Amino acid sequence: MKSSRQELKVEGAVEVPHVIAYLEQLVTALKSGTVRVYRGGEQVVLGPRGIIGFSLAASEKGKRQRLALELSWRKFAAPDADFDLAIGPAAELPPTPEVQDGAAESAAAATLESDPTSPGEVVLGEAD
Repeated sequence: MKSSRQELKVEGAVEVPHVIAYLEQLVTALKSGTVRVYRGGEQVVLGPRGIIGFSLAASEKGKRQRLALELSWRKFAAPDADFDLAIGPAAELPPTPEVQDGAAESAAAATLESDPTSPGEVVLGEAD
C-alpha cells in the first residue's frame, strides 16, 4: 500500500529578520528530532534521523542573488567523507585560494547558474 503524500509549499517576499527566525526555528526543530511545518490548517510533520542529504546552491548574477537549501533523508549508508563547507559572514570566512590569487570572484558567493526570472528561494526539508 502506498502512503499518501503530504506537501506544504510557501513562497513570498519576507524581511530578513523573519527569515532568520524561520531558520532558527528549523534548527531548534532539527535538534528536537521532529520538524513540524504548518501554515493555517495545513501541516507536514517530518522525522529527520540518521544521515541527512544536504544540498546548498548559492549564485550571483547581476543584481539577482539566490540561495537554495535542501535537506532530504531516506537511507544513506554513510556520510560523504569529503564534504567540506563553511557558512558565515564574509568578514568571518577565510579567503578562498581564488581570492588570494586575485581572482574577481566573491568569497561569499558560489558561481552557479541561476534562473534570472526566479526570486531567491530556500527549500527546507523533503522526505519520501
